[in-house]
Amino acid sequence: MTTSAETVDPSWKGLYRWGGISALLAGVISFICIALAFRIGALPSGGEAVLKYLSGQTTLAYTIYGLIILADILGILFLLALYLALKGVNKNAMLAATGFEGLGLVLDLGVTVISWIGLITLSQNYAAATSDAQRAAYVAVADYALAVIAVSGPVFSLVTSSIGALIASLVMLRGVFNRATAYLGIAASIVGLVYGISVFGPALTILFIIAILLSGIWYLLVGYRLYRLGKR
Repeated sequence: MTTSAETVDPSWKGLYRWGGISALLAGVISFICIALAFRIGALPSGGEAVLKYLSGQTTLAYTIYGLIILADILGILFLLALYLALKGVNKNAMLAATGFEGLGLVLDLGVTVISWIGLITLSQNYAAATSDAQRAAYVAVADYALAVIAVSGPVFSLVTSSIGALIASLVMLRGVFNRATAYLGIAASIVGLVYGISVFGPALTILFIIAILLSGIWYLLVGYRLYRLGKR
C-alpha cells in the first residue's frame, strides 16, 4: 500500500520550503489586515459617503490593500507548492483546486483590489475638487466601483477561492497533511461559500470575518507542513 509520504515528490523540496514560507506570511498578513480593517471601521453606504470617509483614512487603506496584494502574490507560490505536494494523491482534483484558487487570486487582484485602490485615489481627488461638477463625477465613478466590488469580492473572488480550497482540503484527507488541517480548510471554505453566495450581503459580514480567520489559521498550518516537507 502506498503511504501518504510516498505520494510527495522529494525533488521539489526547495519549492515546498518557499511555498510554506509564503503561506505562513500570507496567514499572518490576513490577521494584520483584519486588525487594520477594524481600525478603519464599517464604511458608510453610497459613493459620496464612502469617498468622504476614505479621504481621512487613505494611509491606512493603502496599507491594507498593499498587504492584500502581497498576500495574493505569495499565494501563487503557495498554490504551486500545494499542488506538487498533493498531486500524487489526486492529480485531477488538485488541478481543479489550483485552477479555482488561481482564478480567485486573479479576480481579487484584477478586479476587487484594483477597484478599492481606485476608490481610495478617488477619495483624495474628491477632497481636492474645487467644483460641484468635479465632485459629482467622482461620486458617479465611486458608485460604479462599489457596485463592482459588491459582486467581485464575495461572488467572484471569495467563491472561486473557496471552491478551490474546499477541493484541496478534501484531497488533504488522504495526503501528507493531518486531518485537523483538512477539516479546518473544509470549514473555512464552506463559511466562505455561504457568505459569497448569500443574498443578505452586509447582514452576514460576520461570516466573512470568520472565513478570513479560519483561512488564516489554515494557511499557517499548511504553510508549516509544507516548510517541514522542504526540510526533510
